[in-house]
Amino acid sequence: MDSTKRERCIQKARELAVEYQGTLVGCGHCSFAAALDALRMEGIELVPEEIEEELFKGVLGLTGGIGNLGVGTCGAVSGASFAISLACNIGPKELAPNKALRWIPYYYVKEGLLKPWMEKYGGITCRETQLKIFGIAINSRMPANNKALFEEAQRLKCRNASRCTIANAAALATQTILDIIENPKELKWIGIDEETTIANLLDMIEHPDDPKWKNA
Repeated sequence: MDSTKRERCIQKARELAVEYQGTLVGCGHCSFAAALDALRMEGIELVPEEIEEELFKGVLGLTGGIGNLGVGTCGAVSGASFAISLACNIGPKELAPNKALRWIPYYYVKEGLLKPWMEKYGGITCRETQLKIFGIAINSRMPANNKALFEEAQRLKCRNASRCTIANAAALATQTILDIIENPKELKWIGIDEETTIANLLDMIEHPDDPKWKNA
């Protein structure tokens, strides 16, 4: 995919996230669906639409710090993590003979989503994200507080493709998935055993400019 299409796809994920937040309401499922749908519009289908609809049902409860409690991982982060992990395409059949393969989605979720998210918001929980944006964390466990949350977001003009946290999560997920597709790890950092794999992965993260990891 050329750079123009790549940027268009990432921007579309942002726009869909804002659109879905207005129609489907919820950070987890909206970030997940926005990433997958933006990719599909560029001809990249991680799963058929009917399967995406089934997966959507499972992501729904992750919204609002999981179960709308506000104390768990930000729903947008959870939904985006789900999308990235899905793109890694590692299932039971792949994992059973080589358990070290589980480090591939760990790596992409952390490097592509969690690290930039923590740099921007100071943490990955719903509470930490709210504190960074609003200066307060609104207790969304009380239905009446949802109105206050939406009003605060509107006051700060958060509901747009460049500022919305759901849009940011969807964009990071889309960007990471494109990286997975366009430049997949050749598993050169996957060792013959788990101990070697972990040592190699940590070395690559700590010394990314080392020539031995250049084409890894």
